[in-house]
Amino acid sequence: MNKASSLVILVNSLTKAEKRYFRLYANLQNGEKVYLSLFNLLDKKLSMDEVYTHFCKEQNGCSFDMAVKHLYRVILDCLIKLREKQNIQTEIFNYISKADILFERALFDDSFTELEKAKKLATAYENDPLLLLIFRTEIRYLSTLNFEGVSERKLVTKQMKIQETMKYSRNVNMHRQLYDILKHRLIYKGYSRSDKQKEDLNDLVLSELNLIANSSYKGFEATKLHLLFQATYYLNSGNYKSAIRHYQELINLFEKNKHLILNPPIYYVSAIHGILDSLHTAGLYKEMPFFLTKLKELENKDYPTEFVLDIKARIFQYELASFQNTGDFKSAKKLIDNHEECLIKKSDLLELEAQLKLYTNIAIFYLSCGDIPNAKKKIKKIFSSGKLFYALPSYKIARLINLLLQAELGNYDFLISEISSIKRNISFEKQVYITEKLIFRFVQAYPLPSYKKMQNKLWAHYQKDISKIKQDKYERHLLKTFDFLSWIESKLTNRPFAEILQEKAS
Repeated sequence: MNKASSLVILVNSLTKAEKRYFRLYANLQNGEKVYLSLFNLLDKKLSMDEVYTHFCKEQNGCSFDMAVKHLYRVILDCLIKLREKQNIQTEIFNYISKADILFERALFDDSFTELEKAKKLATAYENDPLLLLIFRTEIRYLSTLNFEGVSERKLVTKQMKIQETMKYSRNVNMHRQLYDILKHRLIYKGYSRSDKQKEDLNDLVLSELNLIANSSYKGFEATKLHLLFQATYYLNSGNYKSAIRHYQELINLFEKNKHLILNPPIYYVSAIHGILDSLHTAGLYKEMPFFLTKLKELENKDYPTEFVLDIKARIFQYELASFQNTGDFKSAKKLIDNHEECLIKKSDLLELEAQLKLYTNIAIFYLSCGDIPNAKKKIKKIFSSGKLFYALPSYKIARLINLLLQAELGNYDFLISEISSIKRNISFEKQVYITEKLIFRFVQAYPLPSYKKMQNKLWAHYQKDISKIKQDKYERHLLKTFDFLSWIESKLTNRPFAEILQEKAS
């Protein structure tokens, strides 16, 4: 990525408040402000070619590359200065710096006062690395003053605080390591498909339980990571009741410690997302609005553009799933139309997994409505991008949806080769969803029989597998994205797909 591309991303990521502060900051600087002209062009969301053309006309003789580099540097300087006013960590650092300056000038009492201010803030915000630095700085000062007025007991007490802080910090770090490994496995291997795959996570679960059992440190950070780990594990293993309970505890923890929520609040969002995902998988759509409201409250705050866009995508995903899986296609279409400008056209700014889910869910909607041309158009966005999405677990779901779409289009030769390809790719997983096998058999039955008797015979043939699928909690992870069973029922009983979904939802 060249500097101009990086600059475009940097400018697009600025919040309204950050843009206002940048312009104020730029107006206070002396000299020519060619970079400000470039910033205004980029802020208009013009293409890079258009920006270059306008810049050359307005700033005849000025180097575009130099302006790009200078603007990039000025924006970073500006953001650092803005962060100094907003960031607690910077405020703590400033107190420590003041303490050092005062101590060097023999203003010892004033120095310890500044250090005490830093200690109170670091303790309140559980900033263990800085708290450790403060404790060590304090002992260094006392040692330089030959421990004047400090008893041995008091010195030992201060040294023990360092040991306690190090132990707690190590405990939190081990929690974070276990949670990150669990998260990595779910992102790149997908949810468990059987008890055997669930057992493969036992090494992490046992390590986490052992960590909790042998630790007396129950601070905010450790508790947060513990609840995140447990909730994520239960969601993966199909125990939605326990997952929701742990996520709810996590949200309550955040509500009681609002000053410790990060900016942007990534873990808080993760907790709400976990609850919504559990409710989605369990089909409890009527319980979603309360938690969606919590996400919408964050959507209207002054967070970075990409973070706000990710929030919009999450809200859209769950609202669309709620309408889609209850057969309310009219509301789903209205939702998609309302998000065309504010989300869908900006999808390239989302993370890959979010992009993939967005394209897949919209393609599913059009397929469900029988709008095959639009479904084909949306699914093409996934498969025309090479191997961009290939490693993501949701990619296989997109391929299964594409099988249904190509069957409707009559591309039967494609079905044979694609099914073979999917089977090769999932062979290493050892455990395949029954739903996947059913989909393969179903699309290979195309063109479907037109006579009612033959349709009934084929439908009866699938009933045994469908019964197994409905009783298997691990199959829900696949069915939450699209109700393949209702789709097959619709095609073989000639009942409207929306009607069957509405019946199930009620």
